[in-house]
Amino acid sequence: MNKMWFLGLLLTVVPSYSQSVDSTQAELRLNPEIEVADTSAVSTDVSLYPFLSFSDNKIELNGDDWNGLADKFAAAGRGDSLFSIVYIGDSHVQADYGGDILRSRLTEASRKAGRGIIIPYRLASTNQPNDYKIQSSTSVVASKLLKQPWRTEMPFTGIGVRPSGKSFGLDISSRMAFSRMRIFYIGETPQVEFVTSDGSSVPFTAESTDDGELTVCLDRSLSSAKIDFGDVEKTVYGGLEILGDTIGTVLHSIGNNGATYSSYNRIEGFGAGIKKLHPDLVIIALGTNEAFGTTSAEDIVSEASWLISDIKSQSPSTKFMIVTPTECYKKTYRYVKRSKSSKRRRVANTVVNTKVIRMRDALIEMAAEKGVALYDHYSVAGGTGAAANMKKAGLLGKDGVHLTVAGYRLFGDMLANALLSQLSVRNEAETIN
Repeated sequence: MNKMWFLGLLLTVVPSYSQSVDSTQAELRLNPEIEVADTSAVSTDVSLYPFLSFSDNKIELNGDDWNGLADKFAAAGRGDSLFSIVYIGDSHVQADYGGDILRSRLTEASRKAGRGIIIPYRLASTNQPNDYKIQSSTSVVASKLLKQPWRTEMPFTGIGVRPSGKSFGLDISSRMAFSRMRIFYIGETPQVEFVTSDGSSVPFTAESTDDGELTVCLDRSLSSAKIDFGDVEKTVYGGLEILGDTIGTVLHSIGNNGATYSSYNRIEGFGAGIKKLHPDLVIIALGTNEAFGTTSAEDIVSEASWLISDIKSQSPSTKFMIVTPTECYKKTYRYVKRSKSSKRRRVANTVVNTKVIRMRDALIEMAAEKGVALYDHYSVAGGTGAAANMKKAGLLGKDGVHLTVAGYRLFGDMLANALLSQLSVRNEAETIN
């Protein structure tokens, strides 16, 4: 009997399993559904979450000097200047549940300057933070960072909307009142024809620059306004900065579902765009999505270094802080064929995404070598085994990748504790002396 023929016959009568294949779970990461868990109250009571590492809830400066940063934060609190933080990330930042807590804690400890940047996510058909709205009755052509090819030029926010008609209006509302708006755009300078609020005209002044900024100052503070523009068919809008004051602390959140370090590196002039926000501190929270693709440890170090260098080339006095990703799950698939006549069936299995720790370790090593501050979210969340503990506690959602609202709020609060502790170091030292 032919041995190869016998082997083939044998393989047709026993279950056949193909090699497991990693899924990138792209749809889940690009269109997340953030769950509201029962444990939605924020608490840093260690007895509720004993798996968390509160001793690791600190910022490792890696030799960097944050004394000047602490002085600027104190000056903002006295009302002497503006302290600007730019928080860059993926879906964890786009949803802004953690960013909202971080923003509230920082501005309460200092002085509230305003909401900061708001981005037309909803106009681009993606999820938008809950504390503001940007709407329009005009149809738009929209671009999202991770959906290529881009249908418009790409602003530094990762979202671009271009009006389809000659006239265009934006309805803006925010939980934080504002009296000053800076509109960030690409292309022809938009002309503001009217600003109204609750149907009444609002006096304003408008001033544009040559590098894609239009500043609109209102005669009073508002929580909602409509801006009507003139002929703007060749203008792409990326977002607006809304402030109530030019002193105090402001936190700008720029997040895009599915984003990686390399995603932001693909935006032409990204560093120049971030410069418009006059950052004193840039926080970069990425690495989860790299753990679902083919990115190697060397790749993430290269891309992270490039991104920091790009921003620093435009804003040389800016300080940086890297936030590592936390442990999460992934799905693996295998195809099963039970008999010769049966069809192959795909079977899913949920396992811990062990690549996350490789991304985390690479970022820690890079930050230490380059003297960049780092917040090790991986350790704070409990390190290896954290995913199971977070899920049981209602902090990690059913998809195993995104936190619940409770989780984002809790970790936003913990990050605020770490930042406020670090930014008060210089002041405590001066008090002792």
